[in-house]
Amino acid sequence: MGLKKLLAPLALLACLTGCASQYISVTPHTEPVVASADQDYLTAENYLSLRSAVLSFVEDSVSEGVIRVYDYYGELEEELQDVVYEVSREDPLGSYAVESMTSQCSWIVSYYEIRVQIEFRRTPEQIASVQRVASMAVLRDQLERTMGSFGDALTARVSYYNGEDVAAMAQAYYRNNPAEAMEMPGVTVSVYPEQGGYVRIIEVLFTYEHTAEELRAYRTAVTTSAEGAREYVRYRETETDKLQLLYTYLQERFNYAAGETTVPAYAFLCEGVASSEGAARSLQIICDEMELECYTVEGTRDGRAHVWNIVCVDGVYCHVDLYRALISGAESLTLYRDGAMTGYLWDTEAYPACP
Repeated sequence: MGLKKLLAPLALLACLTGCASQYISVTPHTEPVVASADQDYLTAENYLSLRSAVLSFVEDSVSEGVIRVYDYYGELEEELQDVVYEVSREDPLGSYAVESMTSQCSWIVSYYEIRVQIEFRRTPEQIASVQRVASMAVLRDQLERTMGSFGDALTARVSYYNGEDVAAMAQAYYRNNPAEAMEMPGVTVSVYPEQGGYVRIIEVLFTYEHTAEELRAYRTAVTTSAEGAREYVRYRETETDKLQLLYTYLQERFNYAAGETTVPAYAFLCEGVASSEGAARSLQIICDEMELECYTVEGTRDGRAHVWNIVCVDGVYCHVDLYRALISGAESLTLYRDGAMTGYLWDTEAYPACP
């Protein structure tokens, strides 16, 4: 090797190991640094990227996250506090998932290091399970699927929240799907944040008295019973005759006892426990099996909540109070016109008239 090649590295070494008064001046790089896959920190250069970084900690359930800032456009420490408040209190996910959030900002040689500490009130599984839906109509579809499978919770980020009553959606599904919804659960609805824009997270919790496995078994039993009733009357020629034979069929199955349960259709068709709701929902299910036009009417009788049906029988709409007939021991099923419904009150505009 030549002499010059030997002397070059020795000269460089001498410069690096010189006297204590010598130093190396380092100028911070002005371009933002992008974290690579193996780095355990994020970077930010302005308010939006700082907010995005903090929000990503929430999305990933990170209890302590690090952000490096090499060149920031704005007042970093002041805006950091604004970001912490916005993400933890005003952002839908932060409002839903975060109990508290704090931050520390330190200068380290050539960059700021921000440490964000987050105390969560939701598990990583709960955060990951938040569904994204575009509208309340899509949320209704998700809610109905959840209730149809007897699920105990639904959490969704709605892009356009219009304040619609979610508990009323659940009630409507139960009311309109007697063959599917065996029990009306308790419904608790929470909106995050409580006040805000169109984008919100809606959490719906369902509380059932029975397990999902039990309710699925009840649904199968109700379907089997309704199918049996349909087959029993299928050979009668008129709808009036079919209804009368159906009444005889039900009379022969049980000596019905009045009682209230949380699974009214199952209790009526499979246990002989009768309520006006259970009788009306059961008749609705059977009429649907028979392809007979039927409506379940919610109203009052003698001032007390009562449920019955309006059925189109051979082209004529009639009131049918199956509960009243069975509990009173009537020999046949009476079909009432509007004028004969003494003591009954209902929304006459919501149902067909029975003149």
